[in-house]
Amino acid sequence: MMPHAVSSLLHMEQVNTEDCEGVSAGAFVFQSRPNHSLTHRQQKLVLWSLATVCFATASGFAFLGYWLILPFAGLEIGLLAWALEALRSREGDYETLTIEGDVVVLEWHAGTHGERREMNRQWARVICDCGTSGRNCRLSLSSHGRETKVGQYLSDEARLQLAATLRRKLQA
Repeated sequence: MMPHAVSSLLHMEQVNTEDCEGVSAGAFVFQSRPNHSLTHRQQKLVLWSLATVCFATASGFAFLGYWLILPFAGLEIGLLAWALEALRSREGDYETLTIEGDVVVLEWHAGTHGERREMNRQWARVICDCGTSGRNCRLSLSSHGRETKVGQYLSDEARLQLAATLRRKLQA
């Protein structure tokens, strides 16, 4: 049975509640992940396609006597490969928020760092600070003087929707 989810946020690609196993049907579960639009195979295809075009162009200029372009072409493709590898290393990042009974559980994994935090539902407070009206929003849950950032993979609009939903769920 699929847990209750934020229906207004389900249209977003970043939200996934299907991976939430072991949670009762009455629980509220919110899970988000960064949007990785390219698969590993597609990343390789993009890298090799750009490398081919870049080195073909650089070789043409080198043939005309502008040989100094070759090291810069290699540097350009090397930086692109490094950037794609950095993106691939973050593929396992996620954030999960579960409200079940009187317990709020936050779990997240970012890079090589992962944590889990539990708090009492009665003491949890939603804090949503926006720099300007609806822009540059920062969402967090606070309990006993400790704040935990939530919704880092979401847009500002989705953070505001999540904040409203969390306020309702925590007061219920």
